[in-house]
Amino acid sequence: MEQKERKLELEALKEEEGKEKKKLPIEFLSDVELEFEVILGKAKCTIRDLLSLSTGSIVELDRSTGEALDLLMNGELFAKCEVLVMDEKFGVRITEIIDPEDK
Repeated sequence: MEQKERKLELEALKEEEGKEKKKLPIEFLSDVELEFEVILGKAKCTIRDLLSLSTGSIVELDRSTGEALDLLMNGELFAKCEVLVMDEKFGVRITEIIDPEDK
């Protein structure tokens, strides 16, 4: 759906707002794009250590092999997942959806 059409729909809904309150169907949001990130791990280092890094340097992360990775949706923790390799590309399998109350 084009943005112009969506804007017209929103304007129409605003006009009707005074008449009666309408809830938008969830399908209204189906074209909204979200950004997913998978966090493999984190590390801290001093500036001295950072300056000593070069091609081939190894940086140890805070995650263990086999430990679930964090899947972020628009920067917020959404799920835990594991890494897969499919046709020479990485993918993830969601192993747990995080309850919003547990964040």
